[in-house]
Parts: sequence; structure tokens; C-alpha cells
Amino acid sequence: MRAIVISIALFLGLTACSDQPSGRGARIIGVTTSDAATAARIISAYRVSRGLSPVTVNSKLNEAAIAHAKANASVGKLFHGNFSARMHQFSIRGAAAENLSANANTVQDAIERWKKSPGHNSNLLMPEARQIGIAKVTTGSGYRTYWALVLSANQSDPNNGMQW
Repeated sequence: MRAIVISIALFLGLTACSDQPSGRGARIIGVTTSDAATAARIISAYRVSRGLSPVTVNSKLNEAAIAHAKANASVGKLFHGNFSARMHQFSIRGAAAENLSANANTVQDAIERWKKSPGHNSNLLMPEARQIGIAKVTTGSGYRTYWALVLSANQSDPNNGMQW
């Protein structure tokens, strides 16, 4: 019974990510992280207004976001899959969270959707978060846009020596 309740909760949480039923994957026509600075600004303002620290952009988190937004677009639906393994693949250790969205036209639209969803909002307000990465993948059909946001606590990035 508990497994059924958990499965239903996960399903309901994922359906809040988008406003269309899932479909087949479409050809990817664009991949960008150009909205990362805007996302960090918007998320930081939201977090600071609630007494939390701001966030900054980290390129390693952008890479993780790109990979998963592309994976979602390639199958035409939103799924989190093995989040822990994906974080390990990108050398992301410690507290981390992920938000997904589809069919949001702008980064502001995606963030507003996440604020309205209790689980996604909880991730935006994760006290440990200090860094983010975000990616948007555009396709020619179906959802048309797939967003992935990765939030993470401070970590040492062996690739550039930065704290994130």
C-alpha cells in the first residue's frame, strides 16, 4: 500500500511539471544555458526574500542540466530517472535537487511554475543551495521546450578549483 501511495505522489509531482500529456520525443533544434544568469537572479531574489542565501551559476551544474533536458526531450516526456547516479556522473556531491518543466516559453515562466508546485518550490528554497545550473532544450514538436534546473550545496569543483 505504501508503495502505491508513493508512486501516486511521484506521478502527481511530475504531472505538475508541464501542462500537456507526454508524447514521443522530437528532434532537438536548440540547447542553451543562456538563461542561467537570469535564473540565478530571479531565484536569488526569491530566496533572499525568504531569508535564504542567493545562488550563483556553476558551469558543471549547467552541464548536468543540459544532459537531462536533452534526455527528457529525446523521449518526449519529463522524468527524473536516477538522479543520484547523474549527480555522481557530473561529480556533484552533497545536497542537490532538480526541477523539470516542459512547455514554458521563458525562464521566468518555468520558475513561476516551480514556485506554484510544492515539491519544486521546496527545491527552490532548499536551504543548502548555493549554486544552480539550468538548461533549455527546444524541439520542433510536442512540448517544444524542456527545462532542467539543478540546485546544489557548496562543493569543491575539481575542474576549476571553485567552491560551489
